[in-house]
Amino acid sequence: MAHMKLNEADDDFLSVPQAAVMIASGVSGTETFIERDKDTTVRIVLQTVAFATSDSAKLKSCIEVGDAQAFGEDGPAPAEHHLQSVQSVQVVVKAGERLGFKAYPVASGATVLKTVVYTADLR
Repeated sequence: MAHMKLNEADDDFLSVPQAAVMIASGVSGTETFIERDKDTTVRIVLQTVAFATSDSAKLKSCIEVGDAQAFGEDGPAPAEHHLQSVQSVQVVVKAGERLGFKAYPVASGATVLKTVVYTADLR
């Protein structure tokens, strides 16, 4: 019988790369901004894990930057299955400007167990 808690595979999936900066960790995601002192290409990543509470469960990872949206999805899955979803986007952050974004999970027939949001500057 599966349990509604994180397992080792989930922990591995949610690990943040060494060079990345954690923005948020919890279950709901975040609405925030990033800024840099010089023009920089930045990867924004949302990873989320959920536990299916019913058949046909789905988990979506959503990132919104301005009017643009990107989605990653896992499912449909049977009840008591762990779902994992990831989405990332690359954006150019202009020197001295704030770039606002939202990153959040959407679960259907599932309970979100954990969500992490991080950024990594690309060189």
